[in-house]
Amino acid sequence: MDGDGSVNFRRLMGARPIVVWRPVDVHHVPELENYAAMMISGSAACVTDPLPWMHPLGESIRNARDEDVPVLGICFGHQIVAHALFGADSVRKAKVPEIGWKQINITAPDPLFQGEGPQFTTFESHFDEVRPGIEGMHVLAHSTDCAVQAFRADGARAWGVQFHAEMSQKEAEELAVIRIGGRPDLGLDIEGTLAASKDSSALARRLINNFLSVQ
Repeated sequence: MDGDGSVNFRRLMGARPIVVWRPVDVHHVPELENYAAMMISGSAACVTDPLPWMHPLGESIRNARDEDVPVLGICFGHQIVAHALFGADSVRKAKVPEIGWKQINITAPDPLFQGEGPQFTTFESHFDEVRPGIEGMHVLAHSTDCAVQAFRADGARAWGVQFHAEMSQKEAEELAVIRIGGRPDLGLDIEGTLAASKDSSALARRLINNFLSVQ
């Protein structure tokens, strides 16, 4: 996790115990036998610009898959799960970076989205993306500008979601202002983007509960 991204998971998961491992600080592969699941948060780092600490993180993702420990990656986590399980070519610079609140269209049934309708709107902030058409990757959702908003690895309890439902509305709004201000070349309007702001806490709780319930 980057910084203390765990604050969002603690807010959403209530009394469930959480152990935080920051691979940027601890460059080893953790033993997974005492853990029920692994969740990987967003990061300011990019999978397309790899750093040494990403290697043990990738190994831990492969170990989790092999040991049948459920894995859920979010944004950077989504991309590093794809990178670890399907190779470096599975992640690329986004053709259209997404910043703001976007409609996500579910395209395939999966327990992760149990209880959701065919579309929902939530926050996005990414400059990398997972490439479609990867063998062994089952795409579950897309948006207008991103073909892989969610996937599941075939035959494994390993998922990735590109969007940031877990962020509080305040955090998402603050990040939108920073990201749009830092990329004037994208031609995005801060006021227009913030006008579409909405809270995604209920969605995030549902997805996390679904993830932790899949057997």
